[in-house]
Amino acid sequence: MVFARPLAQAADENAANVREGKGGAAKGGLQPQANTRRALGDIGNLVGPFNTRCNVGKDNNGVKKATAAAERVAQVPKAGVTTRRAAAAAAAAEVPKVVAQPAAEAQQDEDGVAWGATRARTGRDLRVKDTNVPTTSGTAPVAAKAGRSMSSLLQSRSEAAVAERHVLAPASPMPDIDSADKNDPLAASEYVGDIFSYYRRVEPLYRVAPDYMSKQNDINDKMRAILVDWLVEVHLKFKLMPETLFLTTNLIDRFLELKPVTRKNLQLVGVTAMLIASKYEEIWAPEVRDFVYISDRAYTREQILCMEKLMLNTLRFNLTVPTPYSFMARYLKAASTVDKQTTTYAAYLVELSLPDFSMLKYPYSMVAAAAIFVANKTTNKMPAFPRSLQKHSGFTEQAIRPCAVALATLQRKAGNSSLVAVYKKYSNQKFMEVARLPGPIGILDAPAA
Repeated sequence: MVFARPLAQAADENAANVREGKGGAAKGGLQPQANTRRALGDIGNLVGPFNTRCNVGKDNNGVKKATAAAERVAQVPKAGVTTRRAAAAAAAAEVPKVVAQPAAEAQQDEDGVAWGATRARTGRDLRVKDTNVPTTSGTAPVAAKAGRSMSSLLQSRSEAAVAERHVLAPASPMPDIDSADKNDPLAASEYVGDIFSYYRRVEPLYRVAPDYMSKQNDINDKMRAILVDWLVEVHLKFKLMPETLFLTTNLIDRFLELKPVTRKNLQLVGVTAMLIASKYEEIWAPEVRDFVYISDRAYTREQILCMEKLMLNTLRFNLTVPTPYSFMARYLKAASTVDKQTTTYAAYLVELSLPDFSMLKYPYSMVAAAAIFVANKTTNKMPAFPRSLQKHSGFTEQAIRPCAVALATLQRKAGNSSLVAVYKKYSNQKFMEVARLPGPIGILDAPAA
């Protein structure tokens, strides 16, 4: 830095000579290589490009041309070399507009914008437009401070991006049916929306093929119906939770879809599935010896434990699955159905679908929605399929009608069927004898799918 002062003095003298018309270009005394030389200075202080184009003389007579902006200035030096101060004066006369930067970037640029600053350049160029913004002479153009914060700017950009993609908000929000249970920890109102969203998403993954029994060589759908009917009696004998029965049936169907089973071991599959479901759903699950006793000692303890291991490995321990009962409990809440007779009748219809193999062609969520529809029709609750239920189930009345017809048909034939475990269970006073209620009027007019 020994030569810093002489170089600065030389630059000042050169600028003074240009203003007085004593420049070398005017006299023609400059050497050819000096005609294209830019004024020396500390280039570490420059921020962005020059605001005006530097006019460098090509001959000893100087440059006669001037820009339109320079002609509006009272005194514009017509020298061959435009100095830094002259360029700043011309820029002030042209009055350029600097596009505003975000507040954080503008402050950073202002801190290092002075010509005598010692901070390093940020590397960002100021974008100049031809509109009126005052600029002071002797300093580089300063970016105007933005009046908005960075967070509000980013929010505006996000909203603009969403608008460009034409993402529309839902026409009507989902009805809130969980606010009443906000203070009930057992209702899990904070998570129930995510839980049933998960159930709807994985429901197709855990559905069994409606014709999977064709892969079995030694059993058929009638044997399955007898097994499920017997398990309904066992479930009632052990006084288990309703969820246990539906999970038991789900485990049986998923296992039979993947593994061939002989008729000798079909009951073993049934009791083992109920053992697993009881461990998953119950607080006090029945022990293995209880299932040995209830099966009349047809299987030993070791056989049940061996089948339990085989079933869990075959199903890959996937026990958190949706069932018709879980959907029905949610949909009853969405339909604002609090009448005990209606809720019990809906549970009766859903349970009637368990032994019938043909009901596997309907999704569990549709069976639950159709059961509520038929129950409301039977007990004269209107509307039978309210709008809130349509929103939460995702089905329309027209979509569930074939399933509703199938349930109404099962209800009509239940009393005369050879498998009467469900009918006898719901004919008891404990269940309000809903099995003895007359069937719904008008549903059977439509053909079943």
